[in-house]
Amino acid sequence: MPADQSEMQKYNAYVEAANMGQVSFAQRLETYRKSIEPVFDGKKDMTNLFFPSEPGIGRIKEQLDKAITMKPDIVELDGVARAYSVALGKVDPLYRDMANYIEAKTYTSDKGAHGREIQPALIATLENLATAQSAYMKGIDAKDRARIRAEFQATKKDTLDYYRMGMVYHIKESMDHASGVLDGKGLGDQKDAFKASLDQFNITGTKFENKIRETNKDGCPGFMLHVNAYLAAGRNIIQRTEDSTYAKESKNNSSFMLMKPQQAQDGETLLRNYNNVISNINIKQC
Repeated sequence: MPADQSEMQKYNAYVEAANMGQVSFAQRLETYRKSIEPVFDGKKDMTNLFFPSEPGIGRIKEQLDKAITMKPDIVELDGVARAYSVALGKVDPLYRDMANYIEAKTYTSDKGAHGREIQPALIATLENLATAQSAYMKGIDAKDRARIRAEFQATKKDTLDYYRMGMVYHIKESMDHASGVLDGKGLGDQKDAFKASLDQFNITGTKFENKIRETNKDGCPGFMLHVNAYLAAGRNIIQRTEDSTYAKESKNNSSFMLMKPQQAQDGETLLRNYNNVISNINIKQC
């Protein structure tokens, strides 16, 4: 098998492992700290605890370990994959222990004694796992971006495939720059880069539709609806960053008590429209 084909198979195995995590472990840790840690610390009543069921930690580790052994080496992924696998292995028994303990309501029998005993180790391993998963996902994203850029540059210019690949490249690039919004931290120093990526996505999207109209006068209105919705969501984020909407909101704590923060809503809208665009590109609706 050619080396490049073998590398693609290994890369795809790594992507499969990445896609197995429905919810990030950072989010699971945050949920634990808000709803369960205070209970075992004696700050909340010990009634009706809920702990998310075990998220297939063993399956993710098994897939990672399988990919790691495949050849050839992928330097930018193998190291972070090993660290992620080790972190999964350390958290697995503790996570299962706590999940079973809470699901069986054993905490009502021993007054939370076992929960207090294993909680520090569980939190520490979840912290390590969240960091390892984040590094792994960043490695996957970087490799994915490099692959897409190479395909984009290698595709014949001024063709439908060229503009399709261009849209994929620029929308993923823009989402990278918007990661702070999704994390509730704002665009920060990525505002100009985010705007530039949106503009490039807009250009390739427009040229994509123009190319379609060369053979179909109706174009692709359904797809362009998703494209324009993503662009509008992104530009709303830029506008609310520049007019200090998010900054003012963060200072007004009362706004968080009644409804979801505007920045969180905007981040969810951006992500939803991003997924719609990628989904429609993948099925080649147009």
